Amino acid sequence: MKRILVILLTTITFTAFAMESDSTAVTPKPKRWTAKNDMILTFEQTQTSNWAAGGYSSLTFGGLFKGFYNYKHNKHKVDNTVEAAYGRTRQDLCGKGIWDKENEWIKSEDRIEINSIYGYQAVGFWNYSSLINIKSQFDDGYSKDDRQNPISAGLSPVVMTTSIGLEYKKSYFSTLFSVLTGKTTYCLDKRQSIHEAIFGKDDWDRTWKLSLGSYIKVFYQRDVMKNINILAKLDLFWDYDKPIIDTDITTEIFVSMKISKYLNTFVSIQAAIDKDFSTAIQYKERFGISIPINF
Repeated sequence: MKRILVILLTTITFTAFAMESDSTAVTPKPKRWTAKNDMILTFEQTQTSNWAAGGYSSLTFGGLFKGFYNYKHNKHKVDNTVEAAYGRTRQDLCGKGIWDKENEWIKSEDRIEINSIYGYQAVGFWNYSSLINIKSQFDDGYSKDDRQNPISAGLSPVVMTTSIGLEYKKSYFSTLFSVLTGKTTYCLDKRQSIHEAIFGKDDWDRTWKLSLGSYIKVFYQRDVMKNINILAKLDLFWDYDKPIIDTDITTEIFVSMKISKYLNTFVSIQAAIDKDFSTAIQYKERFGISIPINF
């Protein structure tokens, strides 16, 4: 028994020494992949009864997910981002209670966006780059004047932008320039209102269209103060078949401020100009208190 104990102690001591020697001799490899996931959950309820100032009882919920998955090794780098947002609201417009059948759920937020940018360092902060951007939505969408006929649906349309160009990138700021960009719109939903909103009234067998043009993408994200983070995006696409004044422009500013360990407040402002859809400026603003989840 003593011999066995001696052998075991000797083996353990030798193994521990070998592991310690190996750990000090080998230099840890640099981390090539980094990942960050942020999720925001929102919920709001308003209940009114004979309220002198007016207003409606309402129930609102929503969720926002942002994922960042980046790779860097030598002169190669890949920046991947995934964004998904969905929200619904229900108002007691008929005055018979929020759950009365005359009231309905209305979509307040609906977005899917995937970005992937590959870069190969050229000189300094400049990279040769290629980009894939995909935008779509989860659910049917309606105009404010027509609640019966949708103008979009889940994954209809899907807008995919692919480009090759040059990118200027620092840790918190990047700008991509491309004069060779394809913007493809896919729509598999055959409902008349959706097809007309995307492709017009002609060619009912059409399921996609391609536009060639120039593209500029600007991205900025930084902690400007200890508990305040700003994310800003700007996309510009000029279709070579159209005047440059008809350039499609989309922009977003998202400001989040940490109130406590379990609560954040945020402001989101989005604006877009797309004359294929409307000559007016599209605008959306959101403000709220949220529960942050990071993993």
